[in-house]
Amino acid sequence: MDHEARQAVLPYRHTQIGTMTLVGLVFAFATQLGKAIRDLRKHRRWAWISVPRTLLMAAALTMFSSLRVTVDDTGVTAAFTGGLLARRIGSDEIETAAVVSVPWYRGWGIRKTAGGWMYNVSGRRAVELTLTEGRVFTIGSDEPEALLAAIEQARAARAAAA
Repeated sequence: MDHEARQAVLPYRHTQIGTMTLVGLVFAFATQLGKAIRDLRKHRRWAWISVPRTLLMAAALTMFSSLRVTVDDTGVTAAFTGGLLARRIGSDEIETAAVVSVPWYRGWGIRKTAGGWMYNVSGRRAVELTLTEGRVFTIGSDEPEALLAAIEQARAARAAAA
């Protein structure tokens, strides 16, 4: 691959907004907030428990609203909003990469799968990375072909440098 084509893909940076995740979490937050307000107004004995649950929903809403994926010569990073929950995979750790369809029942967020982990905020398409030690890491994406091209390019650049 020539230098100009390489520059067109790497570094790859894309942030996907999890629209359905946001809708679900906004609904859960509103429900918890309403319950907390109702319990506090009625001076219920256990009203205090509604406040931490509401704060937990607000934190989940903030943390899982987007997924940022970055690919450079050294590897792939998938991070939820704010970068608090990030996973870095080195190019040398990736054995294979492929675009896959994620079944609806796997859901969104951080999920344990049969072979490893999945980070996903929305949709049913992803790039599945098979790692050298046999585990699998799946990254949900609304542009999986572009993500796969960047990963393959990073792996090729790493192999050429070795």
